[in-house]
Formats: sequence, C-alpha cells, structure tokens
Amino acid sequence: MRSTNAESGALKLAEAKVHEPGRACGDELGILREETKEIEQGWVFFYNSADYVRTRHPLSALVGNGPLLVLRDGRIAVLPTSVSWQEAMIQVPHQEAGWAA
Repeated sequence: MRSTNAESGALKLAEAKVHEPGRACGDELGILREETKEIEQGWVFFYNSADYVRTRHPLSALVGNGPLLVLRDGRIAVLPTSVSWQEAMIQVPHQEAGWAA
C-alpha cells in the first residue's frame, strides 16, 4: 500500500482507535494494512487481533468487529458488521451514532 501523508495520518488515527477496545478486552489489536480501502470520503481500515495480523491463523481471528472509516477531516466511525462495508458507506452519513473525534 503506497502511503500519502494524509493516509499516514488516517492510519495513526485508526491505530489509536483500535487500541481502545483492545485495552478494554485485554487484547492487542492491529490494522490489516493491506486490506485498507481508499475511497473518496477517506479510508476504510480493517482490524483484527494482533496475533491474527501477524500469523493469519483463523483461530486467532476476531468476529463481529466492523471496520473503521476515517474521513479526510479526521472523524472516525465504526462501521456495522450487519452489512458489507460498501453498504455501510451509504448508511453512515445518515447516522450520528458511532462518530468519534
């Protein structure tokens, strides 16, 4: 993944955001960098347990963790898992819940 300054900044925001639930559940989480999607609005970052990020062993994988959307203005939303990330992108502008600074 070729990284721009804006993308690098968004990655740092996403990494900080995934550390919050990791601390809460006592597990280290990491961004799956090669799965990052750049879209017009910003970037969609997928994450999983740090062990899964390192090993790709399916027994280390988390379930039910929605990707993070980092908008170009720095706002972050946790996308739902009930629909694809593409479908969630249609719903996000209409929802206030899930947004963080």
